Amino acid sequence: MNGDKDKHVRISVDSRTIVRTIVIVFLAIILIGLIKAISSALILIFIAFFLALALNPAVSWISKQLKSGSRVRATGIAYVIVLTLLITFFALVIPPLVRQTADFIKDVPQTVQNFTADDSAFSRFIDRNHLNDQVDSLTEDFSNKFKDVGQPVLSTAGAVGTAVISTITVLVLTFMMLIEGPAWFDKIIAIQPKDKRHPRKELAKKMYRVVTNYVNGQVIVAFIAGFFALIGLLVASNIFNVSINAVALAGIIMLFGLLPLIGATIGAVIVVLACLLVSLPLAITMGIFFVVYQQVENLTIQPYVQSKTNSLTPLTVFVAALIGASLGGIMGAFVAIPVAGCIRILLSNYYSNRAAKTDN
Repeated sequence: MNGDKDKHVRISVDSRTIVRTIVIVFLAIILIGLIKAISSALILIFIAFFLALALNPAVSWISKQLKSGSRVRATGIAYVIVLTLLITFFALVIPPLVRQTADFIKDVPQTVQNFTADDSAFSRFIDRNHLNDQVDSLTEDFSNKFKDVGQPVLSTAGAVGTAVISTITVLVLTFMMLIEGPAWFDKIIAIQPKDKRHPRKELAKKMYRVVTNYVNGQVIVAFIAGFFALIGLLVASNIFNVSINAVALAGIIMLFGLLPLIGATIGAVIVVLACLLVSLPLAITMGIFFVVYQQVENLTIQPYVQSKTNSLTPLTVFVAALIGASLGGIMGAFVAIPVAGCIRILLSNYYSNRAAKTDN
């Protein structure tokens, strides 16, 4: 017994193993640092890759309609259409919103003065507590602080320039991927082992369908939301006899409706705030309208459309959207769900193959 207790286990490690471990750790540290250094570029490449997958069906259809069948021309036509729609949309939306915001801020002192002059409970509360000077001071400070809101701000020039450069980079990368993508795919399949070419090609097609179906589903949901928002804005503006750019505001709903989970809420908040700059009753009415519509959409339209595109659970969708938004902002949230769908397909394929090997 005592002899067994006195025994010692000695583990010997040769110098080659130690050196190999140090090299592996050193290379891992370098790789992590490299990934962090080029993370911004990797995100742009990934976004361009996703956009190329999403636009590829449209480019393929256009190329079939052309006599030459050129993907370059088809991609150019698709780009012209998309850019024209985006430029038109922002030209319709941004100037009116900036102008209405500037007018609203300019009119804040007069609006508060008119409101406090009325015989209302709020004005009586101000008079009773001798708060007139404080209210006047607050409104003056507010007006002075935001009086230049409609003018260009130099401090944002750097951020705007970075966003423009990133957008141009993504557009160029997407264009090149759309043109060269099919050839690269064929080359990658060609270098695979012969017995694995067909299964891997089918696997790639499944993931491709997940992306395209998801994009088509989100576009349908966003279009329906924009259509009903347009009707609601036109009806409400006529009831309250106010002038608004209903098409532009409905376009905001449609644009943000492309984002899963949070997009509809963000778009509704922006539109309600824009309506508040014009008319308080209109803003309240549209707020109620969006609350009711989003309940209907969440219970009927969204589940029906998205159930056709992926088999992800609501929890998986929510987690994927949160991770995507934290990594890539709005575009990251849009990309995250189809990526999660592709990961699901990969895992399902892996476990199916593993189960087949176990049975054999």
